[in-house]
Amino acid sequence: MKPEFYEDEVIEGFYVPAMIKKAWGAQMDVLAEVDRICREHDIPYFADWGTLLAAIRHSGYIPWDDDLDISMRRRDYERFLGYAETELPDGFKVMNFKNHPGHHFFVARIVGKPRICFEQDHLTRFRGFPYICGIDLFVLDNVCRDRKKQNLISKKAEYVVTVADNIADGITKGREAEEQLRQCEIYTGARIDRKLAGESLRIRMYELVEKLFASVPEEESDALVQMMPFGMYGNERYIPKEFYAHTVRLAYEDTTMSVPLCYDAVMRYKFGNYMQIHKTWEGHDYPFFAGQHEQLLKTLDFEYPAYKASREDIVASKDPLSTREDKDVKDIVFIPFAPKYWKYMEKLYMKYADDEDVRVWVIPIPYYYKKWDGSPGEEVFDTEGYPSDLYLQDYSQVDLVAFHPDMIVIQNPFDEWNSTYTVPREYYSSNLKLCTDELIYIPFFVTDDFTKEQGREYKNMDDYVCMPGVINADRLILPSETLKETYIEKIMQFISCDDKEVRTTLDGKIAVCPEYIYTKDDGKTDSKADHESRRKTIVYYLTVSFLAENKEHAIDKINRNLEVFGSNADRIRVIWITQCIRDHIDSLDKEVADGFCEAVKKFDRMQIGDYMEDISPGENSNYAKTCDAYYGDPSSLALRFFYEHKPVMIENAQI
Repeated sequence: MKPEFYEDEVIEGFYVPAMIKKAWGAQMDVLAEVDRICREHDIPYFADWGTLLAAIRHSGYIPWDDDLDISMRRRDYERFLGYAETELPDGFKVMNFKNHPGHHFFVARIVGKPRICFEQDHLTRFRGFPYICGIDLFVLDNVCRDRKKQNLISKKAEYVVTVADNIADGITKGREAEEQLRQCEIYTGARIDRKLAGESLRIRMYELVEKLFASVPEEESDALVQMMPFGMYGNERYIPKEFYAHTVRLAYEDTTMSVPLCYDAVMRYKFGNYMQIHKTWEGHDYPFFAGQHEQLLKTLDFEYPAYKASREDIVASKDPLSTREDKDVKDIVFIPFAPKYWKYMEKLYMKYADDEDVRVWVIPIPYYYKKWDGSPGEEVFDTEGYPSDLYLQDYSQVDLVAFHPDMIVIQNPFDEWNSTYTVPREYYSSNLKLCTDELIYIPFFVTDDFTKEQGREYKNMDDYVCMPGVINADRLILPSETLKETYIEKIMQFISCDDKEVRTTLDGKIAVCPEYIYTKDDGKTDSKADHESRRKTIVYYLTVSFLAENKEHAIDKINRNLEVFGSNADRIRVIWITQCIRDHIDSLDKEVADGFCEAVKKFDRMQIGDYMEDISPGENSNYAKTCDAYYGDPSSLALRFFYEHKPVMIENAQI
C-alpha cells in the first residue's frame, strides 16, 4: 500500500481513523502471502461474508468494517495448511483449534504474528501496527443431496461438539461422561483415548467433528456450507456448488480479490438485498484490536503515551498575548496542511478574502509520515495542488510568534498524536494558540450526521475529536446541530466531566456554520435547463456473475434490454460496461458465451452508445457524476450513483 493509504479518511460519510487503516494494511499484507501460496499451488479461495460484500459493493473495505474473511473448500483448505506451514514468512502463523489454546472455533486465522509485537522489523512491515492481525479462513464442506442423510451428519456433529465442550470444561463427569464418549465413538467410528482430558480431549473430539463435516463425497454433493454454524442447529444455509465452480478477481483497494464465479448469487443467499446500506455491524468488537489494547495497558509498568485533557482545558479563560494597539485591519492566517484538504477551509477563506478590513494569509505547511518508532520520516509538501490564483506564503519565512495574527485557522487537530503522520512542532495547536488571539479549527473532512447511539461512528471520534486541535481551539466550525451535540457528548466523556459550566462553554465554543462547510455539490454548474435539453445517458452494467448464474435467461434479458434501448435511442444514450467477462468467458457455457458475443456485435451495429470493459473503481465517480441513471448488476459503480442521488435499477433476469 502507498503511504497515503494509511491516512485518516472519510469514506462514504464515515470517518476511518489511521489505526483502522493500518489494520486494513496489515490484513492485506497477510492476504498477499496467502494469495501467493494459493497461486503457486493452484488452490482456489474466495472472499467471503463482509469481504465479499466489500469487493462487490465497495471495491475495497467497507468503511465501517475492519476484518477480512476468505473461504476454501475442505480439500483445498487441507492442501493450503500443508504448504502454509513451510511457505508463510517467518513469524506468520495459521491459528486453529489444534495449535492455539483457547481457539475453540472451526475456522482458522492466519496472522502476521500470534502476539502483540513492538519489534522494529514487525512495526516496519506493518506500518506501526503492533496488534495481532490477520484474516479469517472459513471452510466450505460438501452437502449431501440426500438431505435426510445430511441432517443425520449434522446431528452427530452437534452431539460430539457438545460432549467435547462439556467434558473439557468439567461440566460432565464420571459415568455420564463415559456413556457420552461411547456414543461419540459410535457416531464417528473412531476410538477416543480415555487418557485425554481438558483441552487435549477437546482437540481430539473436534478433529472427529471435522471428519464428520468432511464425510460427504464429491459425487453425492450438490451444495456447500460452512458447517459450524450454518449447517447445524437447524440451519440449512446451503449454497449450490456450481456457484463456486470457478473464481474471478474483482478490484479491491489497490489489488484484486478472488471471489466465486456467481458472486452475486452467493451474496443474495447470505444477505438478501445486500446493496442496502446498514452501518450497524454485528459479529465482533469494533475495532477488533480494542481488547488487545486494553490487555496491553494492564501489563505495562509505565503509562502508555496518549493525549489527555481536563476540565480546565475547556473552561480556562484565555489571556490575549497581543500587546499591539487596536488595528484598522485584522490579520487572519489559514494553515492548510495538504492541497487536497484546502477545499474544506476555502469557503471560510472566501468570507474573509472579500472583506476590506481583513488581511488574509495562506501558509501551507508540510507533514511527515512517521517511522516505525513514531518519529518523523518522509516529508510531504506540495503547493502545486492549490488554486493557481491563491497567493501562498512560504512557511519558513513567517515567524508567527512575532507576527501574532488576530486569528489562525487550522484544519489538522492531531499535533503529535496521529499514528500515521505529524506536522512540524511549531504548528502544533498547543503552540499556535500562543501565537494568536483566536485559534479556529475547521475539520479537513465532512462526515454524515450521527449521534452517540451510532456506536462505530461515535467510537471513532476518539481519533479526531479527542485531540489537541479540538480542545485547544477557541472556536470550532461544524456543519450541523446534530454533530455539535455529538461533539459535546464525546468531549465531555473524554475529559470525564458532566457539569453545566463545561457544557455551556462547549456550546459557545462550537459554531454551526454550514455555509462555510464544503459539500460535494460545490462547483457544479450544469443548470436544470441544460440537463433536460440533452439526451439522458444510461449506464448498463453487466457482470460475469449474471451470465454464469442465469445462463440462457441472461442472454434473453440482454437482447430484450437492447431492444428497449434501441426503441428509445432518440431520448437516451447507453454506456454498456461489462465486468470480468472478457477474461472469464471460458468459464461460461458455450451457448452463453456465444450469445453474449453476438449481443455485443448487435450493440455495435445499433450505434446507440459506447461499449467498455472492466473500468477501474477510480473511474466510478466520473461516470456517476456525468451520467443520469444506472441499470444492471450490483457493483461499486451502482453505489456511487446512489451517493450521487441518481436512479439505480438492479437487473432481474426473470423480468
